[in-house]
Amino acid sequence: MSYRSHLFSSAVAALAAIAISGPAAAAGYPNRTITVVCASGAGGAVDVTTRIIVDHMAKTLGQNMVVQNEPGAGGTISINTVSKSAPDGYTLLSIGPSVSTIKELYPNATVDAQRDLQPVSEIGFTPMVLMLHKDVPVKDYASLLAYIKANPGKLTFASNGRGSAGHLAGSLFKKMAHADLRYIPYRSTPQATADLLGGRVSMIWLSSLGNVGKSSSVHPIAVTLVGERWKMFPDVPTFDELGLKGYEIATWVSMYAPKNAPPEVAEKLTAAVKAALADPQVQARLDKAGIVRPRQVGPEVLKKKLAHEIEKWGDILRTTKDSD
Repeated sequence: MSYRSHLFSSAVAALAAIAISGPAAAAGYPNRTITVVCASGAGGAVDVTTRIIVDHMAKTLGQNMVVQNEPGAGGTISINTVSKSAPDGYTLLSIGPSVSTIKELYPNATVDAQRDLQPVSEIGFTPMVLMLHKDVPVKDYASLLAYIKANPGKLTFASNGRGSAGHLAGSLFKKMAHADLRYIPYRSTPQATADLLGGRVSMIWLSSLGNVGKSSSVHPIAVTLVGERWKMFPDVPTFDELGLKGYEIATWVSMYAPKNAPPEVAEKLTAAVKAALADPQVQARLDKAGIVRPRQVGPEVLKKKLAHEIEKWGDILRTTKDSD
């Protein structure tokens, strides 16, 4: 047998082995601990959502699931970790809306969520509420719009950095409402909220209030949902209700496996997500945390949503200046 023929035969044998072992391995999945790499720090909306869902998934799958927080660089660090792991379903990714802004904010990134990851499902989302400092002389959404129009560039909004959910919420509002606001970035949400409470910034979009909710220095204006009110703020109208039709943004959390994970593995993971979301105790935990169940679940739904969000926020970030 020639050297070339030997190489060809070896390649065929290797491919055959993969074809045989892939489904067999998937059939026994999972048989050991699954690690879920979370692209956000502990205690935030992404982390809390992940842990609530993963706790129930572990029961459905019959194996331990460990959440490993790897925040930083807009999610590129965690995506890199997961994309380079074996595509066997034992290393998964949980990430927030930053997955949709990487292409725009990190053009030199070596990772690509659409190219490197296998969608599993969206697992939950947390809406946001616009909180306004009391020194701004307005009482409601209509008077806020009037004040912004009469005082262009006077009001400011804060968030924990460009590309964060709070920054995207403000940028989308600026574009849709033709609002002239100035953006003030901070390194963390606690720093931003401290300056809001101190009156050094005018407003902020938040998905978790923390100490802001106990302060008399701020008051809510509107919620970023469409079609329903947020259970955390049942008496606060949505922007959509108030006339800004289609205005919606949330800290949406999605789960992925590495690219080329066996279809059977993705199916088992998706089924476990569905079982978690259908459980009344899980729903009670989500409600308590202010987290909303996704309207649709599954790999194809997530694939389409990710493509839509990348296009949407890429356009917003390219066309909305932070200083205008």
